[in-house]
Amino acid sequence: MASTAVVLGLDFGGTKVAAATCDLDGRQLHREIISTRSDEGGEAVLTRGLDAAGELLSRLGNPPLDGIGVATIGVPNGRFVELAPAIPGWEHIPLAERVADALGAPVRLANDVKAAAVAEARWGALAGADPALYVNLGTGLAAAIVVGGEVVTGAHGAAGEIGYLLVSPADLDTSPEERPVLEHIVSGMGLAAAGSRRLGRPLSALEVFNGSDTDAALAAVVDEFVTFLSLHLVNLAVALDPERIAIGGGFVRSWSRFSPRIEQALKAGVPFPPVLVPARHPYDAALLGALCLGMQAAGRDLAPDLSLDAADWQAAAKSEEGLE
Repeated sequence: MASTAVVLGLDFGGTKVAAATCDLDGRQLHREIISTRSDEGGEAVLTRGLDAAGELLSRLGNPPLDGIGVATIGVPNGRFVELAPAIPGWEHIPLAERVADALGAPVRLANDVKAAAVAEARWGALAGADPALYVNLGTGLAAAIVVGGEVVTGAHGAAGEIGYLLVSPADLDTSPEERPVLEHIVSGMGLAAAGSRRLGRPLSALEVFNGSDTDAALAAVVDEFVTFLSLHLVNLAVALDPERIAIGGGFVRSWSRFSPRIEQALKAGVPFPPVLVPARHPYDAALLGALCLGMQAAGRDLAPDLSLDAADWQAAAKSEEGLE
């Protein structure tokens, strides 16, 4: 028998798709995480995500669905999602429309890092900080700017896409497709590629980080990674004057390896250095943000802290979210 109405959150990431439900009081009910398998293409990824959502709703007896929040890699811009090469064909799918048609409820759509920043600004490490910066270090690299408790979207939804930043003056006047970008260096995929080149065999980002304690070549790769990250965070902090910077994503498990260097750079290079902190929800903030979007789609008050009963989710999310 169907129970009371619920809200659904969907997070389409580069390596995993996560789905979760909560009731209208903000109590989390069930969650599901599956591999993205992006090589199968956008249509297959969407179908598998919708199937996971349907399974969650079925476990609850198919209750009324009042709202859906969708977080996605890339930049939602109009009907489509741009700048999402990790899922082939994703840019051709009118994502919000397809999810609404399939599940029969209103949808709010956002970039996954901006959704994560919503959760951190409301209930996490950025609560009360104004302005603030959320940086996601995982498979890719992106940031979100929080002003007055709201996430800045930008004219085209691309505010905070720092993965496209230039890495050299020689790259001026060239398109992102024709030049290196910061994400090629400061990201899980960038670190894995650099470590693999250095040792001449395939390595994951986690293996590069773990190996850097004993291998001088890998230590040099990680040092370059942290140096580039520190440089650009200093520049961002000078430009934005944030009160606080929170870092989330898979790299937070290696916080002690990179945070001291960033803190040193911020103190030395920023007139009014911000406080650097790990995200409160480094592995599942985007999913919490998607639930928040779902509450908004349902026209509900955002007062409930959707993260209060998430301790068991945190352990599961940490084990499922790799640096790769």
